[in-house]
Amino acid sequence: MNPFISLCMIVKNEENVIDRCLKSVSHLVDEIIVVDTGSTDNTKEIVSKYTNNLYDYTWKDDFSDARNYAASKAKADWILVLDADEYVEEENFRSFIEQLKADGNQYDTYYAKIINFTGSIGESLVQNYHDRIYRNNGEIIYYRSIHEQFKNINDTPIRNKKSNLIVFHSGYLNKTMDEKNKIERNHELIDKEMEKGSNQGFDFFNFGNEYYSLGEIEKALDAYLEAYKRKIGLEYSWVPTTLVQIILCLVHLKRYNDALNVIRDAEQIYETAPEFPYLKGEVYFLRGQFEDAKQVFNHIVSSKERYTNVVLRPDLKDLLPHSRLGEISLYKEDFNNAIYHYTSVLNINKYEESSIKKVIYILNKFHSPGEISTFLIENNLLNNKNIKSYVIASFEAGNAKLAIRLLNGYEKEHQILYKVSLLKNITIHRNGNIEEIRELLNPNVLSNLLESKFVNFIDLLILREYIEIDKSLELVLKEFEKNNIYQNLINLTDGKASVENLDENLILYSLQILLTYKNYALCDVFLDEIEKVDKSILVKVSRLLYESGFKAEALQLYELCDWNSYVQRDFINIINGLIKTNNLTSAVEFSKAAMFTFEDDFRFYEYILKYTRDVNIFNSTINEAYKIFQDSFYLETLNIRGTGL
Repeated sequence: MNPFISLCMIVKNEENVIDRCLKSVSHLVDEIIVVDTGSTDNTKEIVSKYTNNLYDYTWKDDFSDARNYAASKAKADWILVLDADEYVEEENFRSFIEQLKADGNQYDTYYAKIINFTGSIGESLVQNYHDRIYRNNGEIIYYRSIHEQFKNINDTPIRNKKSNLIVFHSGYLNKTMDEKNKIERNHELIDKEMEKGSNQGFDFFNFGNEYYSLGEIEKALDAYLEAYKRKIGLEYSWVPTTLVQIILCLVHLKRYNDALNVIRDAEQIYETAPEFPYLKGEVYFLRGQFEDAKQVFNHIVSSKERYTNVVLRPDLKDLLPHSRLGEISLYKEDFNNAIYHYTSVLNINKYEESSIKKVIYILNKFHSPGEISTFLIENNLLNNKNIKSYVIASFEAGNAKLAIRLLNGYEKEHQILYKVSLLKNITIHRNGNIEEIRELLNPNVLSNLLESKFVNFIDLLILREYIEIDKSLELVLKEFEKNNIYQNLINLTDGKASVENLDENLILYSLQILLTYKNYALCDVFLDEIEKVDKSILVKVSRLLYESGFKAEALQLYELCDWNSYVQRDFINIINGLIKTNNLTSAVEFSKAAMFTFEDDFRFYEYILKYTRDVNIFNSTINEAYKIFQDSFYLETLNIRGTGL
């Protein structure tokens, strides 16, 4: 009797991940076949711990040929294909084997769901389906040099089914992509595939993916459109993915109405896919249609059970809509709803860095360290694995006391982080004792902390003030005077240089930290002569002051700036400042100027429609808005308001 299932793999230089893969599956399959295409690391030694079926193979720039060679060595009735940077979960795999046995001989091949970890640390998930399981009868083979697919050598139809197997894949983490140059490799193989004269929609889909990865969006869009045109049915998993990618390309190119047209059609075809309503909300969000975006995102999270057929990303039906709703609430200074949505994100993924920072930023505005700590603990948001993120967020919010409070009970596991918190307590709050951080006051240690961004040059600048208390600090800090950033800061604070001689990035970097630390004495050193800097820098300083709460000072500085340097945020800041002082006529005039510069930003139309008292201005603005912003329910409410003018 033949073994039931063989694992077949092709590998090269996979010493970092191959053990994880084989450990997850070796006890669940009957046979392991590994084909090595030229490893120069310890891959083969690791593989040999799990199987004797290890074969060398000369790479021919053809994944299918290599996979078919591996299959030729397999003896089981079924073949499972995994890559070295993939792994399985035991319970799910056993369930899949039961499914395979229960199906008997009904099917020739099966899709597996691939869960791809993307980003820097796998913080985002993208899913797709791929041919991975097939009957080992000599009739089913892979073809195509890349993005391989099954075919029957007799050209008879393949009986295919979507399996319940889930495969986890880490090969698209940023670091892995950089290390293995996958994008360039794939592009070369796709080029060769296209040169063969292939005209399948799937080829153009893959070609689009490679162009998209390289940032060549126009070419990617052309390829995706060609792929969709050549589809032979809607049931193939790459077809809805192609629609998603077409929309993403159009959004990148700021062809928002074209994107909405595609979304409208896609929602009719794929009613239970969350991608298309989410992308509609995203278009609204990017164009400043926040009320329209809110309606879409709230609908998604309140009816997520409806979205049962995920095309690419399962987080599009909960985590990402909540994140966008948090951003909208924060923009509107609706802090209670912002906290609700950001904590909803963290209840889905407790390690989502952006939401951690936003939660700490908001809570820090209104609550004491004790109250914040209690809130995080009572809501089960804090644990040993994410404590570092909360501590860093506390530093960025300018609250070292909160960092110390959060580390209560975690000091032993995070000794350095705790010591850094004590150092920050000194540099931010002028609390604490130099003796408590003595082990950090070493040039090598401080250099490492600077490199890891636990401390910054402003911290070192403030530590200079303690030299009178502890003379040993002078020698430690003197080591950093070779650094241009630190030396420039010293020269400025010692009165040996002017702010106009500083680099733009250093000015903004320093002011951002000092405003966060509420160190207004050192802020004044920068701001006393800030009018001397270039106007392109001045507008960024104005923006920073406004968003740090110094709105009156920012509005005064804005008056010295060149309008040509303004981005949307600057116009928004000025308009909001004028509205708060009830200077509505000027607010409308600024909004009109901004509207002509940023015609795709709904917020400027909204300001005019809400605050003008001139019927002609209202009518011309709303007519222009109707031309640009399709399907806006909120525009209708503004139009109704206008009837009362």
